[in-house]
Amino acid sequence: MRPIHRGNSDRWRAGLEVTFRWGDADVLELFISASNKTFSGGASPYVDLGKPANVAAILQGFPKSASDVRELEFGTSGDGFAGGYVHLRFSCRDHAAHAIVEIQMESKNETRTDAQWNNACETVHFFASIEPGAVDDFVREPRKFDKDGRGSAWLRFS
Repeated sequence: MRPIHRGNSDRWRAGLEVTFRWGDADVLELFISASNKTFSGGASPYVDLGKPANVAAILQGFPKSASDVRELEFGTSGDGFAGGYVHLRFSCRDHAAHAIVEIQMESKNETRTDAQWNNACETVHFFASIEPGAVDDFVREPRKFDKDGRGSAWLRFS
């Protein structure tokens, strides 16, 4: 089954994008979207101010070996929390160190009634192949995010 395409060539490009939405003295709101051209999703997690720079530090140099695993979490999973949740697990699928990312997302729909607001209303879980050079490109951008900044970071999938 092919994904529906509505004429926007960027709509179905394979990759993960982290976009700065809003910030104050305590937190940042990000929008994280991803698509492997078959599955896609997006969430708006709230994170600590230092999270974007921490992401870059965690992913720098991935993968160092075929057994290298790096994990990132944005926001909080489950009921009772605003925003959304994203879990990224970077690993290698074989001994030749072909890199992949596993993506799990939960989004919250703030237009629902008060009784339904805290429930995750959409979830997605999928995998995508990535190139080490794409990870290197991706880690340069989040370091620039701050509470007054704007920006986005793009991780292209293979």
